[in-house]
Amino acid sequence: MSPPKLRPNLRPCTADSTVVLQQWRSLRQEQDKEFEQSLMADREKEMRRQCLEAQEKSRLQAIEDRRKRIANYEEPIDAVPIKFKFPNGVEKIRKFILSDTIQILFDFVGQDDLSSEVFYVQDAISSTPLENNLSGTLNDYNIQGHSTLYVVWGSPMDAHSLASSSHEPITSLPLNDCHSPTPPNWSPAPSPAPSPAHWSPAPSPAPSPAHWSPAPSPSHTYHQWSPERSLPTQPSSVTTDNCEIISDQVDLQMILKKLHSRVDLSCCPTSNQINVSRDNILQGSLHAFKRRRFNPEARLDVIFVDSDGVGEGAIDDGGPTREYLRLLMREIQISKIFEGPEDNRLLALDTHALENGLYMTIAKMIAVCIVHGGVGPRFFSDRLFMQLCGTCTLPVSLEEIADSCFREKLSKIKEADSVQKANSAISDAGDSLNMMGALRYISSLEERDSLIQSAAEYFVNGRINLALRQFEEGFKTFGLMDELKNHAEIFEDLFVNAIRPLEAKDLTTLFEVDFSPLGSNKRQLENKTICFWRDWLIDVEEGDCNPLTLEMVLQFASGASSVPPLGFPHQPKIEFLLTFGQDTRIFPEANTCLIVLRLPIHSTYESFRTYMTEGILQSPTFGTM
Repeated sequence: MSPPKLRPNLRPCTADSTVVLQQWRSLRQEQDKEFEQSLMADREKEMRRQCLEAQEKSRLQAIEDRRKRIANYEEPIDAVPIKFKFPNGVEKIRKFILSDTIQILFDFVGQDDLSSEVFYVQDAISSTPLENNLSGTLNDYNIQGHSTLYVVWGSPMDAHSLASSSHEPITSLPLNDCHSPTPPNWSPAPSPAPSPAHWSPAPSPAPSPAHWSPAPSPSHTYHQWSPERSLPTQPSSVTTDNCEIISDQVDLQMILKKLHSRVDLSCCPTSNQINVSRDNILQGSLHAFKRRRFNPEARLDVIFVDSDGVGEGAIDDGGPTREYLRLLMREIQISKIFEGPEDNRLLALDTHALENGLYMTIAKMIAVCIVHGGVGPRFFSDRLFMQLCGTCTLPVSLEEIADSCFREKLSKIKEADSVQKANSAISDAGDSLNMMGALRYISSLEERDSLIQSAAEYFVNGRINLALRQFEEGFKTFGLMDELKNHAEIFEDLFVNAIRPLEAKDLTTLFEVDFSPLGSNKRQLENKTICFWRDWLIDVEEGDCNPLTLEMVLQFASGASSVPPLGFPHQPKIEFLLTFGQDTRIFPEANTCLIVLRLPIHSTYESFRTYMTEGILQSPTFGTM
């Protein structure tokens, strides 16, 4: 008789099965989440592609419409010439009747292949740009014969805000205000003098002809450059009408304004006083940022100390802070926690910096620079930015290894054309490879390549893990770390790409000119000085005033060498040093807090150029000479 069969104990199996099932479900959830994220990223790219195609189609259609309209209007013989200077340096001259509608002028300019959907023209002696959707005549905008108009192409987002504004009720403003919005159903206003027979836009309020349908004019903050915008991940049909709504959701300036709203500008505790000298910015900043009660969400109080150890005494209403943030970012760029080329930095491993929390403190400084109206770093390598945002990185190349000695050892292993030579090179690099746990001898050239890649990956990625975690902790200031991970593509330009050098037209359009009344003696002097100013900016851009640069001009006026990503808190302005008698002021002056540049009055361009150049170059810091 066989022994009775034992009944198996099912409980342990059931418990094991439950654990396995839970692990499987957890893994499945992670896979589903990764799949959804990948799908959303693909949708975002497709949305961006569709939006860009829609923008380009709309731009080309606007150019074609202008060409058709201008083809019906022959250049008049009995008229006055007007010169146009385009952004690419091309100059064009055409004759116009000043009583004709200004849209004829806009159509002539806007038929250029490079034209944008929304653009501006601006007289050399005027502070007001004229948008291409204005109505009225040339006379209405004081456009004179033999004048020079500068052409400035707008951004695609100008066209989107133009389209979106047509869905909102708008109050009509006077015709001579170039920023005045107009109703969606407006038509070109009739000219005071009758238009030629071959050009006949219907007078308001009658509807415009089918071939003449300018869009309404939006309002603009013209002194700021709009940052690039991205798109959300929701799938939808994309047209130029909804691009503005889409883009507003992920606008860099909007994100920064949200973060900046956490700064209490009315509060400036003593612990936020930053005492620095210009030759030792980083060390003085570390003392302040490491104070127990230092509050990054309160206003900074920057005091520069001169070479004698005496404070400069300037009240910090913005100008000293902007200069400080610019100098601090430059010091951060060359600090010891980074390695590699200065414009393509990686995190370096420094055990002393790790012990003292320097990675976290410097990351906090970068966050403060960005959110308090300073500049972005713009020196991160693609790899460092991806490491920070937690996105996948490409395989490491030997060129990314900053240690030239170790890089050379790996290169010798890579160049070995036999297993014997490779093992010999591995032996030479044994100490370095052993420290990172990568020392092993190979039996094939495929193993050689695997060893090289493993060692390179560890050197660039693995060994700096602790430093990277500390770096991320510093970026949690203001919640910037979360924004970086959620909007990596939006922030990439601010961290990775070098800033575009300033051009003369940038400063021309950035500053608003405070003119005296028309017809006054002062206005005549101011008009001549503005002509000198524009010519001088071109000379500076072309290198004729070396070593002066346009960045130094902006720095003199504002404390910043570029327009901050958050924009300036005040509209930059130009005023004039209209002094008479013995109190003549021949050098430029500036109020960097209010961003006011005061130009001296000179009778000749040569004199103006000399004193402007010398005044800024010889200015010891910034602002008033």
